[in-house]
Amino acid sequence: MKPEAPPRRRRARYWQLSHTADLAWRLRGDSLPELFEIAAGALVATMTDRRYLRRLEKRQIEVDSPDREALMVDWLNRLLYLFDVDGFLGREFHIISLTDRRLEAIAWGEGFDPERHPEKTAIKAATYHQLEIGPRGDGWQATVILDL
Repeated sequence: MKPEAPPRRRRARYWQLSHTADLAWRLRGDSLPELFEIAAGALVATMTDRRYLRRLEKRQIEVDSPDREALMVDWLNRLLYLFDVDGFLGREFHIISLTDRRLEAIAWGEGFDPERHPEKTAIKAATYHQLEIGPRGDGWQATVILDL
């Protein structure tokens, strides 16, 4: 049985920034929950082509952290953990609830299959280096650096 479809979102808004050794993303969302969803999408898009991922599995994800910045890092590192341990990659993400210290989300995706999913960049971890999250105009913006 297929899990229910996630709500449709417009195209993700993230840009790769120039960085000497690691990979940096600038992310923008209309809301803080959308910013976290976009961050997850950028993470997976760094690892493989998300268009080849199917929505075969639904994962409930909960993350607790001391503050908003730690929550972003812990969220991305939890997604990396799911990949490292279970091979799971999310195609789409929906934040159910979000505070500055807690996140509850659903990820739809499937296990990594090297015959169907192109391998792109291996990521070790999301980092605190130059991490920024804050309001910008009528939305939210973040800068996240990934350790490769």
